[in-house]
Amino acid sequence: MSRVPYPPDAEIDEAAHAVLATLPPLNVVRMFAGAPAALLPLTDLGQAILLRAGLDPKLRQIAILTVARVTESAYERAQHEQLSRMVGLTEDEIRAASAGDLDALDDDSRLVARFAAEITRDVRAGDETTAAVLDRLGRQSTTELVICCAYYCAVARIIATCGVELEAELPTANTTLEDWTPNSTRA
Repeated sequence: MSRVPYPPDAEIDEAAHAVLATLPPLNVVRMFAGAPAALLPLTDLGQAILLRAGLDPKLRQIAILTVARVTESAYERAQHEQLSRMVGLTEDEIRAASAGDLDALDDDSRLVARFAAEITRDVRAGDETTAAVLDRLGRQSTTELVICCAYYCAVARIIATCGVELEAELPTANTTLEDWTPNSTRA
């Protein structure tokens, strides 16, 4: 049972119901709906990271799995292991990122995992790691990676503090990223 109750349907306004209707029925999104003013900004940012950013989707997922590992977020890990499969990460890559086995990752993935771990654990990545990421990925992808790590650190804290429960069956199990309607395209 969650530590903070999920909002009942009767307490969710029409605008929030419209947002929820565009997304997979994730418990974390339902928890966001308990703060109506935050629902759309939180889901918009999540969709920008997942659906519209230029950052390589495989590297993005390595970063998110690293955040999940460092924050010990089983919910985030389970959801993003599934999304990692959707973007083409192998089971070995998913296992390595989830376990922190950096030696099993390629150079770019290892660097991204180290960067994500530093941001998650220390709030900021070290100067050397940041310089290496900037050199390897460029300014835009580096900035998107920082935003990705910060967002999923925040989400992990919401999950942990509110006690968001993992769904019995992952809502994303039989979907693709193309099945999601970005909030910004809604009428």
